[in-house]
Amino acid sequence: MDLHEIKEELERRRDEKYREFSLSLTKDSALPMLGVRLPQLRAMAAVIAKEDARGFLESCDFSSMEMTTLYGFVLGRLRGEIGEALGWFARAIPHIDNWANCDALCQSFKQAAKHPAETWEFLMTLRASEEPFTLRVLAVTMLCHFLTDDYIDRVFAVLNETHCDAYYYKMGAAWAAATAMAKYRDKTFAFLETTAFDDWTYNKAIQKMLESRCISPEDKARLRAMKRK
Repeated sequence: MDLHEIKEELERRRDEKYREFSLSLTKDSALPMLGVRLPQLRAMAAVIAKEDARGFLESCDFSSMEMTTLYGFVLGRLRGEIGEALGWFARAIPHIDNWANCDALCQSFKQAAKHPAETWEFLMTLRASEEPFTLRVLAVTMLCHFLTDDYIDRVFAVLNETHCDAYYYKMGAAWAAATAMAKYRDKTFAFLETTAFDDWTYNKAIQKMLESRCISPEDKARLRAMKRK
C-alpha cells in the first residue's frame, strides 16, 4: 500500500464512538483523530511492514494520531541495522505531542532489546532537550527496555538528573520509577530515599506503586509512610 491507499484504509476503519472516547484521553494533541482502534492499526502495520516498511517510514506524513501510531508499529517490525532503526526513531520524535503516540513509539521499539548499547547512547542525546515529549520519549523508552541488571542504576541516575516541569514528562518519570519497583525493590527504595524528584512526581510514583498488584502489602505500608506532605 502506498500512503494514499493507507489513508483510504484508515478512513474506512473509522469508528466515531471510539474517536470521541479517544479524544477525551488525548485532548491536548494538535493531531486530528480518526477513531481507528489499536488492533486494527497493528494489523495494518503487519501488512505494511511485510510489503514495504521503509517506503512507508520515508513517506509517512504524521498527519493524524493514527498515522503517527502506525509509524511506531511499523518501525517496531523493521529488520536491519540498528543505526537505521534509530534514524527512523529520531524522525518521529518531533511529531510526538501526546502521551499515546509517545508510548506507542517507545513500546514498539523492540530493537532496543537486541541493541541496548546503541539505543542507550542515542537516548542520552535526548537529555538536553527542552521539549517535554522528547523527554517523555526518554523516560518511557527507558522504562520499556532498560529496567535490566545492566542499566537499572543508569536509569535511576538519568531520572534523578532530568528536570522538567511539564505534566506528561513527570507522569512518564513517575511511571518509570513505579515500574522499577516490581523488579528492583531494594534499589527503588534507595532511589526514593535520595531522589531529586519534586514532591508531585515523587508522590505520583508512590501512588502508582500502591496501585500495583506486584508489590506486597508490607511494602505498600512502607510506601504510604514515605509520602511527602
